[in-house]
Amino acid sequence: MEKEEAAAAAADPDADPDADCDAQADADPGAERLRRAAERSLGLAAGQGAAGPALGGLVAGTAGPVLLAWRGTDGRLALGPPPPPPGRRKALFFLRGPGPGEPLCGDLPEDLLPHFAALVEEVIVPILTNKQNHQGWPKVVSEDLTRHVHRLRSTALKVVGQVKGKTLLPLPAGSEGIEDIDLDNEDCLQLIDKSLVPAAESAIIDWSHQTQEALRKDSAEPLLQGTNPSPKVELQFWKSRCEDLESIYHQLTTRRVSNMLGLLERAGSSYVPAFKAMLRDVEAALREAQDIHLHLAPLRRHLEAIETVEFSKVKPLLLPLLHVVCLIWVTSKSYSVPMRIAVLLQEICNLLIQQAQLYLAPEELLRGEMEESLGKVQMVLSILNGFKESFEERRAQLHTYYEPGQEVRLWDFPATMVFARLDSFLRRLQMVEGLLTTALDLMKLEKLEFSGVKGKALGQQVQQMYEEFQEAFKVFAERTYNCLDLTNLDFEQDSFAFQQKAADLDGRLGTVLSQAFSDASDLEHTFKVLEMFGSLLERPGMAADAADSYSVLLHRLSSALDHAQLLYCRQMKAELELGRAPVHRNMPPVAGALCWAEELRARIQLPLGRLRSLPQCCLEPAEARRVVEKSEALVQLLDR
Repeated sequence: MEKEEAAAAAADPDADPDADCDAQADADPGAERLRRAAERSLGLAAGQGAAGPALGGLVAGTAGPVLLAWRGTDGRLALGPPPPPPGRRKALFFLRGPGPGEPLCGDLPEDLLPHFAALVEEVIVPILTNKQNHQGWPKVVSEDLTRHVHRLRSTALKVVGQVKGKTLLPLPAGSEGIEDIDLDNEDCLQLIDKSLVPAAESAIIDWSHQTQEALRKDSAEPLLQGTNPSPKVELQFWKSRCEDLESIYHQLTTRRVSNMLGLLERAGSSYVPAFKAMLRDVEAALREAQDIHLHLAPLRRHLEAIETVEFSKVKPLLLPLLHVVCLIWVTSKSYSVPMRIAVLLQEICNLLIQQAQLYLAPEELLRGEMEESLGKVQMVLSILNGFKESFEERRAQLHTYYEPGQEVRLWDFPATMVFARLDSFLRRLQMVEGLLTTALDLMKLEKLEFSGVKGKALGQQVQQMYEEFQEAFKVFAERTYNCLDLTNLDFEQDSFAFQQKAADLDGRLGTVLSQAFSDASDLEHTFKVLEMFGSLLERPGMAADAADSYSVLLHRLSSALDHAQLLYCRQMKAELELGRAPVHRNMPPVAGALCWAEELRARIQLPLGRLRSLPQCCLEPAEARRVVEKSEALVQLLDR
């Protein structure tokens, strides 16, 4: 209806050119008629858009022969040459003929390819293959044109099928109406075009190529191409394969094709066995695809649960998912192939990596709160390592899924076949974890304060190191890359450079520790220095200096315990000589003795408690054990 209105408007010589014109009073009347026709057809307000220059050039013949009209993004009439812009729902075309007259006008559908295929099938083929239109033509020209037209129809049909993800088998020329012919009736056979036999044989060759191409498709192709598909791609592949093979099977078993095959059998064609073998291959592949599609269907619910829940809550969902995978392996005859189950498991790993990246937000991972980012990274590491452990557990228990008497088939493929990409992702996460841990440790440099003779100088050195750390870490805030992208090597280079700088700072910080430790005058100040450094003492670059400091600390603590033991012996000796224990002034004998014992106990146990609260990585076990045993022995003496 819109096309008729547009054509009527274009052919109306009496239309008022100024009724809805928006800007150009002297515009070409023919151009204005085309503009109003386009506005009505596209449902636009009258007078929206300047149509004069483009349509005027089309009518006058100074522009190209084809012009398209569509609704612009601003809601106004937009004009331009082909092709139309993507995303438009409807368009019109204006086509200027070779002679004088108004341009032709018509609708341009959104999906051009099916429209073209229908045009070929319903317009071009009937017109160009009609023998009445070939009168006076040489036979060779007529046959050549017919052959090219049918080839065009076949090509258009194949391309439409490929776009839709289906295999469409073009029928040979001359097969029209053969489904209504009785092959047992000799009179009916006389009605069949004699050229149908070679055309049918050529069609069987083409069908064989098409079906073989469909049968060769493998669900592992996206993995091999490096697109890192999720398990839903696997499920969709087998669903599409099942539908495609069903379509091929139905096309090969229609009455028209069956009658065509019967004709070939009567003619003794050698292509009949090839057709039957092709049909058997399609039937076998269809049964396989139906079996796999049926058994993979229960996975969809588990996969959707993993995609919808926050990744921190994914861990309880992994074991049920692997349980379903084990059931698929045991119950599906077609899917119990190591290569196929390995593909599915790799795709599950891809899904976990994808969800982990969404949870971590890698673009902000090194820019946000470090403690929060580190906690997220450690949680993801725990979940992914837990998935690997669950896989090994299910693999070890796979025999329990089989019924008694069933042949047991184990997953004898190497785990590296499944976890190659996941392991690379885990290594990248560990790199990020180390980076964040180092940054959190070095952030403590800002709060280090020293006392004593060298306190001010040491504080200035540490402040300088803190500024150098900030400058080195600022690189990650300025970068825009995805730090979890395994193909991005820039992050690895930046991380390596930062860790080198951190190692240099560790060495210099170890020197500061040694100087601060030597400046500590007594056991109390020694403990304060070590407690101030805290977890920095566990850094690899400070291990040697921390070990030396701990050795000095243990020696001082042992001396303090020796002094406490000496005080105890003096107290016991004085009690024997005087008949009672010396006590503080103005205290009763019993209460004073108890008070003295508690003070000595505190003098023994408090340093020991502070020792145990320090990082234990640099403690010498044997030396520390001797100090602990000495303190416990003194406490036992006090308890008597």
